Amino acid sequence: MSQTELHSLDGEGASARSKFDCRRDALIVVATRLLNERGVRAMTLAEVAQAAGMVTTNVAYYFGKKEALAAACFISGLDRLQQLIAEAAAEPTARARITRLWRAYFDLAAQIARGEAPQIPIFSDIRTLAEPLHSEVGERYQGLVQAMLELLRAPDLEWLHGQAAQVRVRIILEQLYWTRAWLPRFVVEYYPRLRDRMLELLFGGLAGPDAAGPAEPALPALGGLAGDPAAPDAFLIAATRQINEHGYKGASVNRISAVLKRTKGAFYHHIDSKDDLVVAGFERTFRIQRSAQSAAMTIPGDAGLKLHAAVTALLDFQVSPQGPLMRTSALQSLPEVMRREMVLQSSRVADRYAALVADGVGEGVLRPVDPLIAAQMLMSSINAAADARLFDPEARPEDVVRRYATPILKGLFARLDGGPDR
Repeated sequence: MSQTELHSLDGEGASARSKFDCRRDALIVVATRLLNERGVRAMTLAEVAQAAGMVTTNVAYYFGKKEALAAACFISGLDRLQQLIAEAAAEPTARARITRLWRAYFDLAAQIARGEAPQIPIFSDIRTLAEPLHSEVGERYQGLVQAMLELLRAPDLEWLHGQAAQVRVRIILEQLYWTRAWLPRFVVEYYPRLRDRMLELLFGGLAGPDAAGPAEPALPALGGLAGDPAAPDAFLIAATRQINEHGYKGASVNRISAVLKRTKGAFYHHIDSKDDLVVAGFERTFRIQRSAQSAAMTIPGDAGLKLHAAVTALLDFQVSPQGPLMRTSALQSLPEVMRREMVLQSSRVADRYAALVADGVGEGVLRPVDPLIAAQMLMSSINAAADARLFDPEARPEDVVRRYATPILKGLFARLDGGPDR
């Protein structure tokens, strides 16, 4: 248990709050750490109690059931992020607000890395909560999204509205959340440089605001599904959609089989367990990403054009009949050994983006950016588009490509080609 957790359990601050509240908050700190390691599915009250040096009945006294404790963790984390957003809202411009939020988030990340502050929960598991907790926590999360939208309100951004604004908020949040996957590769003292390089990319884009906008995908279809509902890929497509939308816990074998109008036996003919299903979904996702990268490398033109082709093709794939790709949030549901292997494969995909970015910078067709950070931000933006159909079921593929590609290629406040939004 960290010093932060020990101090809370000892009742530090009890003069301002009751001992009950102090112990409850301390359990949230302990549970959040375990939640981030194992997800709602694998976390147990007994495990939380052991980590806190208590008996299980004591933890149950404060929260009743595991899901109530998980919900409390999510709400606590959302409240902390809402505070950062509220402080950023005091700045006069959208750019200054996002910059202040980024600095505050990285300061918090450094404190967490040093053990000086409690962890922020991984919010993807909110979708696994049962009612009424799902609605309660989901409403709090939507409050955070609305607060983020307010940060983008500015006289010079009157054109930024509708799905174009919503997508930018999703990209901003996805970029911040994904840092927890790659920041541990660096020492804490390096965080300010990483923060500043991210901000340069966020506002300036990879190619710059004057670059040509995202075009129609220049690569062939990436799915490779022949349309046979009994094919393994059909099961993976259905499972990916269910897991992305409902989380690991909510994506039952019955539900996946029902979508395909197949029996559970047919499901297990292809997949041995749900963990294996998630792994197979990620392997398919990485295979498709590598295929896009490899195909892009064969087209004529400079590295910037090749990178553009890979990114737009993958965004198009997200809303194709074979899409979407598995969201990285599903990694949390996997046992640690499986998770490490999937993160390694994800890093290899990112390294190929980094190589393309480095080539583009060397050729002078991309801005002088940090290739490693650019690669992670590309991965994050593509990942964010996995939910595009959930937020806008009527969106045309070309609009999804424009909405998600423009911010990363041309900058967060670059206007969409062809008008504000459509």
